[in-house]
Amino acid sequence: MTLHIVGLKQVPSGVHNQMAAVQEKELRLEQGSITILIGANGVGKTRLMETIAGLTKSEDVTVSYGVNSLWTERRSRLGRKSAVRNRQAMLSYSYSCQSPEEQLFARTVREELHYVMRPYHLDDAERDRRASAALAAVGWDETWLERDPYFMSGGERRRTALACLFAPPSSWLLLDEPTAGLDAAGHEQLGEQLKQQAAAGKGVLLISHESDWALQLATAVIIMHTDGSVQHCSRDELLVNPHWLEHAGMEIPAWLRVAHQLACLGVPHMQVWQPAALAQEAALIVKSNVKILRPSKPLTERDNRAPFLLRDSDSPPSPLSLFDPRSVWLTYILISAAILFQSTWSGLGAMALVVAAAIHLGKIPLRRWRSAIIALTVFTFSVALIAGLGPQEGGGFWSTDAALVSLQSLLRPLLAMLLGFGLPLAVTPLRLRRSLEQLFGAIGKVPLWGTKLILTITLLLRFIPVLLSEWERFARIAIARGKETERAARGSLKRLKETSIPFMLALFRLGEQVSDALESRGVGKERQPTLLITERWKSRDTVLAAAGAAILVIFWMWQ
Repeated sequence: MTLHIVGLKQVPSGVHNQMAAVQEKELRLEQGSITILIGANGVGKTRLMETIAGLTKSEDVTVSYGVNSLWTERRSRLGRKSAVRNRQAMLSYSYSCQSPEEQLFARTVREELHYVMRPYHLDDAERDRRASAALAAVGWDETWLERDPYFMSGGERRRTALACLFAPPSSWLLLDEPTAGLDAAGHEQLGEQLKQQAAAGKGVLLISHESDWALQLATAVIIMHTDGSVQHCSRDELLVNPHWLEHAGMEIPAWLRVAHQLACLGVPHMQVWQPAALAQEAALIVKSNVKILRPSKPLTERDNRAPFLLRDSDSPPSPLSLFDPRSVWLTYILISAAILFQSTWSGLGAMALVVAAAIHLGKIPLRRWRSAIIALTVFTFSVALIAGLGPQEGGGFWSTDAALVSLQSLLRPLLAMLLGFGLPLAVTPLRLRRSLEQLFGAIGKVPLWGTKLILTITLLLRFIPVLLSEWERFARIAIARGKETERAARGSLKRLKETSIPFMLALFRLGEQVSDALESRGVGKERQPTLLITERWKSRDTVLAAAGAAILVIFWMWQ
């Protein structure tokens, strides 16, 4: 089953990342191969892997497994078209995300293995056989089936997650940094298992920063450039042209420089890729006067074209970042008060226009909160509909007035939340904390209660985006493991369970890390921290706060 990826910008081999040479064509990965995806930090390797797994929808890139396209178009009963995941394509792969041990939620290894195999509808004998084979692939026997992952060490949980990768009868294995946290023996065992899987006919696509380990396994390499384009080559082509890594914004590893030099001196390529043989050959050939490779054509400038997928970091900065955080939050409080004061539909409509204008002019990035906004909007109108239902004094089971009263009361906080959603992203918690410290510092020393208050506020604002990101990550993992493609209530409830348990465990781990970090910084011990002056109230801050106050007065008088 060939993995087809269409829509990626590709740089032909031997071309130095020039715009004119970039082509759009189909990338074909064959079963029985091990393909390594490498690139500089932040270029979008994980995002591309999630696109290949159908966890992220891209308008530019289309993916298919054999004849099965990853996304299909479905028409609802109302005639509306929407893109849904193709179950047959989803069943074609097993996926191991970064830190895969965090995705575990069952109370035994057996339940975890059965869960990932359930979408394939295997009979009991085949399921048990595959479970035993998956355990053997990570060096375990069947005595581990009843072990509880919650009482395992980090390395044992990682092995459990890798066993879940090997258990399903999928055609492709997708792995994102699978060696993180593994020791040398774990590296060797995983590498041998991946080679066995490829020899048995499975396709392997993996991301790894450990190039010395990964390239030993590779039959093909995808180099991802800083502009989002990719270069598909064999590992031997990369050995002859290691400067391609520099063209992609990476450094050439020292071991690859040596390997390239040995290849130039006549060492067979197969021998170069075997570390033990390479070390033996290097001792015989390499002399003190051998020059290590330098790139023949160093990269002088990088292509600044937009990548094929827009990441959050690519969003334009908000104009609100130019203002003092104190003025931004003061204005938000004033406008929110004006919203909550409204008791008429005309006033609420006018405030909705004010909120829309503020979001547009402030370039508040609401896209990041799309799921939460949709959920809140659905909740608001659902509650309003429920409020209107019920027996009425004059007869009937519907009251428009009751529904409108409920809707009006719920729209007020919804508008305030829409305005506030983007503020933690537009004004960083660090700037807010420092500005609040300066506010207290203007009247003397920051009291202990003030320090605790500032810390609480900034931690809440800092972790709201983190928590949302974690929830979205575990929701995507649940889709990849459970192969759920339907949006029915039953599937949603099942995904809720499979998302919430790993999410809650992640919160506990995050809380421990925060506690350790705060303790290491002396929080709670030092009563008067050093005050760093970073924010100064300017005339534009006064204008912004005055505008917020004017909105409050005008709409208060409107009532």
